[in-house]
Amino acid sequence: MKFREVKNGYLLRLEKGEEVIGAITQFVREKNIPAGFISGIGAVGDATLGIFDRDKKAYMKKKFSGDLEVGNLTGNIAYLNDNEPYPHCHITVSDSSLNAYTGHLFEATVTITLEIFIFVFENKLYRKEDPTMGFKFWQL
Repeated sequence: MKFREVKNGYLLRLEKGEEVIGAITQFVREKNIPAGFISGIGAVGDATLGIFDRDKKAYMKKKFSGDLEVGNLTGNIAYLNDNEPYPHCHITVSDSSLNAYTGHLFEATVTITLEIFIFVFENKLYRKEDPTMGFKFWQL
């Protein structure tokens, strides 16, 4: 990963072979980022996406292989109760036929590059699970 600090945040360039969520989590931990907003574009492969099933209170996951163009990576950074950084990201990818897929990003491996901007917030933000929904919500 390459990065540059800029006004209000960081520019990151993830490189081939890096796992997206793991790399972002590690960067947030190392830079002690209290909270933020994530935006990015690039190319990945072996991406696992999901959608939250309200009735089951769980994510349904699907893996996509091959070269995938990232049309949009968006998300936010908060912390879980154990003070662990949690990048909550959604992604839209397309395959070689330009079929688009979108959902919660569980994991993906960079195949060429992934260019990301992290807009840093001043105050720490936490997520806590709501047992009635089975989902971790921002604590505002």
